[in-house]
Amino acid sequence: MPHTPSRSIRTVGLLTLAFAGLGLVGCASAGATADSDAALGSSLEEITALAEEEGKVHLMAYPETWANYGESFDLFTESTGLEVEVSSPDASSAEELEAVRNLRGQSTQPDVLDIGATFTQQAIDEDLVTPYTPSTFDEVPDNLKDPEGNWVAAYYGVMSIGVNANEVDAPETWSDLKDPQYKGKIFIGDPRSGASQLAAVFAASLANGGSTSDIGPGIEFFAELAEEGYLVSGESGAQALATGEAAVTLDWNFNYPGIVEDMDQAGVDLQVTTPKDGIFGTYYAQPLAVDSPQPNAGALWIEHLLSDEGAISYAKSGAIPARYQAMVDAGTLPDDVTEALPPAEIVEQITFPTPDENDAATEAITSEWGAKVAGKTGF
Repeated sequence: MPHTPSRSIRTVGLLTLAFAGLGLVGCASAGATADSDAALGSSLEEITALAEEEGKVHLMAYPETWANYGESFDLFTESTGLEVEVSSPDASSAEELEAVRNLRGQSTQPDVLDIGATFTQQAIDEDLVTPYTPSTFDEVPDNLKDPEGNWVAAYYGVMSIGVNANEVDAPETWSDLKDPQYKGKIFIGDPRSGASQLAAVFAASLANGGSTSDIGPGIEFFAELAEEGYLVSGESGAQALATGEAAVTLDWNFNYPGIVEDMDQAGVDLQVTTPKDGIFGTYYAQPLAVDSPQPNAGALWIEHLLSDEGAISYAKSGAIPARYQAMVDAGTLPDDVTEALPPAEIVEQITFPTPDENDAATEAITSEWGAKVAGKTGF
């Protein structure tokens, strides 16, 4: 996905103790510091007070249309008074980690990331994240968090296919994409750098006899499509649909609602399906970056994403909140919001790859994608 200039979301009102008022008791690593001399508070009350002094949170790779983040920015600012800055909103997970490596401790470094599951262990191994245990930590399932608090995933989704129905039929299965009507019309980004693209290969693998421990059939599936001239590349799937460069995109279910208006304006009849022969879902984690220049504002951003308000905002886009079951049990997830989520029978089939399986998939993609797919498509 392309890089776009840094932008700043407006500041609204004064900082309040909104989170403390909700009885949140987030726990930080005591004495965590940054090269900028910014210290992470040891209690949520102290974190809130220190965040007021910081005045803003700096994010990277948070597009407004991704998982309804545009609304999340506004809600966060309204409840805390903190400014939200977003640089390179369309950056990949790999680019996020690179930014922390290169900008570590500098004022331009992001405070909180939004990285795919396959990048979480790498972030830990390279000491790119700071442990932070949010107040809702116990309500997050074990497979959506690091036990040491190095990261917590606030949401997850299911891989889907979006098409311009003016050009092609909406496929019901991954194998349908081999139909000649899709030749030269399927957009896919590079799975070596982006988690959503890697997820598409995982899904295709499940549909072709593979598993979360064997992504090979997915690579071969796209290799065949590349060989036959079915794939196209470009800046982004949404842009490719709007310009007519492609008629098929592969993305998370929660990203399509945010582009409906743009597609309508471009004359694209957007239809979205979840292939029934390869249901794959995974999460995105929001860790606090090491040596964050605004660590307390970053901690409050994580608190917001995992709060009821943050979860509802995610759900409006179809992103499944990490605290979904806890909120259902407590009756805090409105019925009209749950209607936007994938059907229960699809959600029940989602099994996340283990960290070892993610590592194996990344290694396979890194070693095989270039020769088998990218070299035949020009990206």
